[in-house]
Amino acid sequence: MSTNSNQLGKKDIEQLVSQNSTSISYTKPSESNKIKISKYWSSFSQICVSNVKQELIVCDHCKTILVYKASTGSGCMIHHLRSCQSKLKQANSSSEQKTINSYYKSTSNGKKQIPTGIKRAITTACAEFVAEDGRAFYLLQGPGFVRLAKQLFESGQRLSSSAHINIEDLLPVPSTVSNFYCIR
Repeated sequence: MSTNSNQLGKKDIEQLVSQNSTSISYTKPSESNKIKISKYWSSFSQICVSNVKQELIVCDHCKTILVYKASTGSGCMIHHLRSCQSKLKQANSSSEQKTINSYYKSTSNGKKQIPTGIKRAITTACAEFVAEDGRAFYLLQGPGFVRLAKQLFESGQRLSSSAHINIEDLLPVPSTVSNFYCIR
């Protein structure tokens, strides 16, 4: 939570939104003769909780929640719209639904190039994995780890994208793994 008792943190707001809480409402600022509002407000709404304006806004296009403070201006809106507008253009450029392959560029050898954001997220998760579990970085190149990652990836592809699956439900408990290995 924020230092102001009426202000909730971004995680708190995200949780209320995901629960479809009736305490959440959205407003657009109105222009007065003293204050002129930014043109970027046409794409954003102020988030209110129990009619108290929060220092958070939501993109009307993609529903991303952003931190917004009047004192810092519309910089976060401008920055977000740069990436959001490109997504909107891609979505509106064709009436046909795009496949996942259309988002990956092919390299000269025919392999698909992985988007930078996905590659960065995986690299961060790998670094956190070896640091938190006290493992060697070399573990990430081991054939056993590569097989595990491949199996998890292929399982994710086969599961319905609309189904909410916890990764903990996919991973076996250590005793199951040791019993399986001993029986083999």
